[in-house]
Amino acid sequence: MRQKNWIMALMLGVGACTESAKQPPASELAAHTPPALAAGTFDSGQVRTLTRGQVPAPELLPPGTLLEARQWPDGNGENLLVVTRRGPLPEKTTQYTDEESYVELFARQYVRRAGQWKELWRLQDAIRNCPFDMWLGTLPGSTQITDLDQDGQTETTLVYQLTCRSDVSPDNLKLIIREGKNKYALRGQNVVQYDSVPMAQRVPANPCCLDTISKQQLEAPQGYELYAGRYENEKSFQGAPPQFLRYARRQWRKWIVYHQPEQL
Repeated sequence: MRQKNWIMALMLGVGACTESAKQPPASELAAHTPPALAAGTFDSGQVRTLTRGQVPAPELLPPGTLLEARQWPDGNGENLLVVTRRGPLPEKTTQYTDEESYVELFARQYVRRAGQWKELWRLQDAIRNCPFDMWLGTLPGSTQITDLDQDGQTETTLVYQLTCRSDVSPDNLKLIIREGKNKYALRGQNVVQYDSVPMAQRVPANPCCLDTISKQQLEAPQGYELYAGRYENEKSFQGAPPQFLRYARRQWRKWIVYHQPEQL
C-alpha cells in the first residue's frame, strides 16, 4: 500500500518549475543602498532580510503569503529576492476525489537599474490535485546568496520541498541555483524515517543519478527506496563554473534529510 500511495503522489504531480529584530522601513533601506560591488568583493553580511512592509514596492510581490525577502548589492546593482506561497486552495476540477487541493510557490529576483526595479528571473512551482497531506516551501535557512566564482555577479540558491503523500514515502526536493539568466538545478527525493534505521544512514554515498538506474531496479519490490536521497542528474551544470556543481552537491547532502514542515 505504501508503494502504491507513493506512486499516486508522484502521479498527482508537481508542477514544472516555469526570516524578530526591528528593521528600518523600506524607504530608509533604499536611501542607504550601498554601491554596486566589484568582482571578488561580495560579503554575505550585506544581505538584508526584509519584512513584507520593507519590500520597496508592493507590485514587486508575487501573490500569496511572504515566505522570505532579501536585498543585497552585487556587480549588477541592488538585488531583491521575494518568495511567496499561495494555498492550499480547493481544486475546481478534480481527478481522483472531490477533496483535492493545490498550493503554489512563487519566487522573483529583481535588480535596480536607473532607479527602477527590473525582473531578473522568476520561478513558479505547484502541487496540483492532491488529496493527501500537502506542503510546499523553501526549507528554513536553506536560501543562500553567494559569489562562488567571484565574478561580481551573485548566485541565488533556493532549496524547497514538495509534499503530497499519505504514508512515509520520500518527498520531492529541488535545489535551484540562479546566476542572472542562468539556471542550474538538482531535482530528486529526500530521505524519510519509516523504521528504526537512522535517516542519516539512509543517505546514499553517491546521490547521483536516478536516470542511470535501470527501470527493472526501480520496479523491484520496495524499489521506491532507491529514490530516497537521490537526484535525477547533473546535466544543467554542463558548461557552468566547476564551483557551482561542487557547491550544489554539498547543499544537496546538507538538506537531503526529511524536514518536518509546519501545517499549511
